[in-house]
Amino acid sequence: MQKRTIKTEKAPAPGGAYSQAIVAGNFVFTAGMVGVDPKTGEAPKGIAAQTRQTLLNLKATLEAAGTSLENVVRANAYLRSISDFKEYNTAYQEFFARDPPARTTVEAALAKDYLVEINVIAVIPDKAS
Repeated sequence: MQKRTIKTEKAPAPGGAYSQAIVAGNFVFTAGMVGVDPKTGEAPKGIAAQTRQTLLNLKATLEAAGTSLENVVRANAYLRSISDFKEYNTAYQEFFARDPPARTTVEAALAKDYLVEINVIAVIPDKAS
């Protein structure tokens, strides 16, 4: 099986030795993304705004790989404070209103002042379907 590295300027550039995403077979595995606006390099204030920006970054990365948020099958989310869960979940649901992927959400120590980090696994639909 071949693998392909995904790079897009529509999502923040990696801050270390990792790729934004890797395509392996019909699967896309993203790195953990945070809510940094790729145009400004800044993260918005608040958990809801950071969650939305994080998911926009993931959306752009998945589209560069040939798929979409609609094809996400698994999500892992890391919150600086689990007490932000309700507000995070409300923003998250805006992107996965129907048939949401399997998900784990945990509290974790995050870099800088980031409030949320999310990584996903998505499928690339078969073009013959």
